[in-house]
Amino acid sequence: MLGARGVLSVFLSTLFLFSSIPMIGAQDDDSSYVRAESLIVVVHGNVSHDSGAYTQGLEFHEGRLFESPGSVIRSLDLNASEFGEGMTFVDDEIIQLTWQEGIAHRYQMDTFSIVANYTYEGEGWGLAYDGQQLIMSDRTDVLTLRNATTFEIEGTLNVTLNGDPLSKINEMEMWEGILLANVYQTEEIVGIDLNSGVVVLHIDASGLRPQGADVLNGIAFDSSTQSLWITGKEWPLMYNVTFVEPPLPPEPEPEVEPPSFEENSVYSDALLAIVLATVVILMAMNLKDGGRDPPLEGASE
Repeated sequence: MLGARGVLSVFLSTLFLFSSIPMIGAQDDDSSYVRAESLIVVVHGNVSHDSGAYTQGLEFHEGRLFESPGSVIRSLDLNASEFGEGMTFVDDEIIQLTWQEGIAHRYQMDTFSIVANYTYEGEGWGLAYDGQQLIMSDRTDVLTLRNATTFEIEGTLNVTLNGDPLSKINEMEMWEGILLANVYQTEEIVGIDLNSGVVVLHIDASGLRPQGADVLNGIAFDSSTQSLWITGKEWPLMYNVTFVEPPLPPEPEPEVEPPSFEENSVYSDALLAIVLATVVILMAMNLKDGGRDPPLEGASE
C-alpha cells in the first residue's frame, strides 16, 4: 500500500495532468490554411494618366508603358466587336485578351502587327507571364495556366483567400515572385502564391481613387527603375507605391476576465473530487497508523 509520500506524489501528478487538459488538443481554428498578411499602400509619387482610358491591362517593357484600355490598345484599333482586356509581354511580343469574344491576339511589339490569334472558352480578364507560363483569369476563382508559345492549357490553379475561394481576379502582374492582382470592384490588391493558389498578401488600397473615377484596376512593375505603379479605370493619375504593414493600434488596458464556468466546470469538479479523495485517503492512513502521535509501546497510562 502507498505511504503518505506516495499518495502525495500521485495526487500532484494527477493534478498536473488535469490542469494541462485545456491545452492538450486545443487547436487554432485557422490552422488548416495560411492567413494572408495584411498590408497597406504607401504612395511615393504620381504621374499623369489618361483619364479617358478604361484600363484593362497595364505593363512596362524595357521602360516603356503599354496599356490595354478597352476598345483601343494605344494606336492599334481593335475590331469594333472586340473589347480589349488583360495583356502581357512574352519576349518582344504582346498577348492581349478580349473580354467575351474568346480571342487572344499576339502582336509584334514595335509594329503592332498581328503574329497569331488564339481562341479560348469563357471570358478573358487578366493576363500575366511568370517567365515560363501565361496566367489567365476569367472572373472565376480558377486561374488558367497556358503555354507561352502555343497558348494551350497546361493546368489550372484554384485561388483562396483565408480558406475561401476568391473570384473576380482582374488585372495581374508578377512582382518579387508573387502574382499581384486586382479584385474587381474593390479597393483590394492580393498577392497569390503560384505554387498553391493561396493569397499570401492582402493589400488595402483604399483612399486612392479620385472623385468621379471608376474602380481600381491596373498594376505594373517597371524593372528598369524597380518601381511599382497602380492606377484605375479613367483615373487621371498613376501612383508609384510600396506596400507596408499597417501601424499597430494602441494597446488597450489589460482586462483580467474570470474563468468561464461553462468551460472550466468539468475540470473544477474533477480537481475537487481528487482533492477530497486524497484527504480521505490520508486521514484513513493516519488513523490506521494510530494517529498522528501514537503512545510509545509499553508506556503506562
